[in-house]
Amino acid sequence: MFLFFNKTMKSNKQLSKTNILKSEGYIILDHIANGSYGEVCHAKYIQEEKELNLVVKIIDTRQTSKEYVSKFLPRELDVIRQINHPYIIYTHSILQKKAVLFVFMAFAEKGDLLQYIIDYGPLKENQARIWFRQVALAMQYLHTMEIVHRDIKCENILITEHYTVKLTDFGFSKFVKSSKKLNCNTYCCSLGYASPEILTARPYDGKMSDIWSLGVVLYVMLNKKMPFNRKNMKLMYKQQVKRDWEHQPSVEKIISENVKMCIDSLLQPEPRKRWTIDKILDSDWIKMNRKLVKMTEQESFALIEALNQNKTVQKHLIKIKANKSDTQQILGKRSPRFFSIAQQLESISSSNRKTNDRNASKYMLKRSQRIVHTDNLLNNKNDMTKN
Repeated sequence: MFLFFNKTMKSNKQLSKTNILKSEGYIILDHIANGSYGEVCHAKYIQEEKELNLVVKIIDTRQTSKEYVSKFLPRELDVIRQINHPYIIYTHSILQKKAVLFVFMAFAEKGDLLQYIIDYGPLKENQARIWFRQVALAMQYLHTMEIVHRDIKCENILITEHYTVKLTDFGFSKFVKSSKKLNCNTYCCSLGYASPEILTARPYDGKMSDIWSLGVVLYVMLNKKMPFNRKNMKLMYKQQVKRDWEHQPSVEKIISENVKMCIDSLLQPEPRKRWTIDKILDSDWIKMNRKLVKMTEQESFALIEALNQNKTVQKHLIKIKANKSDTQQILGKRSPRFFSIAQQLESISSSNRKTNDRNASKYMLKRSQRIVHTDNLLNNKNDMTKN
């Protein structure tokens, strides 16, 4: 939903406006991009001697459409306030200054998946399996909480410095009723990732539509191209329904039959026949890497938390209004619940310096070794390179 344009569009007036959050511990740094509803900048949060690298999404509600402010923005904030998963970009805090919202999020050092594929070529199947599973687990978590994303695409999958992927951009997301199958009716999603049922402009199952988009992501990972013609919507719909797509010849020869079946089952034009998220994670293709069969401690914890949270009654945001106070917190500052190995080891080192407790540090190290890290899941470091 966040469409990026040239960074030169940033004005000095806008930059000075963001300095008002310095008293809250936030420093707005260089501009990254402009979007249809605001801008994204690098940022830092400083508290005592600690410094966090973040990005901030700045939304001036006076300069956006009424529909966005009254419908999509409250839904997005509602969702990101309640989610916390190892494969979803975590939201550090949300502040409001009169009519301007500041959404502070974790910074992904390696950029987005689409740019990675453009720069380095299609992924090897082993690497695609790891990243695809991570996104699928994020989707399983969301669907368990009765949240649909509705904008799954390579641009919304970010890569950290430890080569773990994180799902982001919840601008089209919403809570749905589990008892209602056709729970969405708004045209959402980027055209190339849109399911056939979305293109028909009829009510659709948001979860199954997310699954279709996930299939397009997997296809792009391996082929470095889109499966369907995006220039003509009618032609694209015909291709989807007739299943008129194929792998690149060079890719077709080297990928496994299991991944071909997986893509074929996700790009199934009939939603009722499309694989569910649980079927995907239990597929023979995922099982080809035995390290991926069982969930890690963090992955299991997140899913259990989603199951428990789904049983509780949530208070949802209804609308966003300009406030008269200096600064209002919509989401208070919070730390990510799920850390990388490097962060775990840093925590261990800090603990040793403060307590010099050897037994405690050994226990923490043992726990950190169970954290998901791409290098630990690959059989060969060469699996990171292109086909």
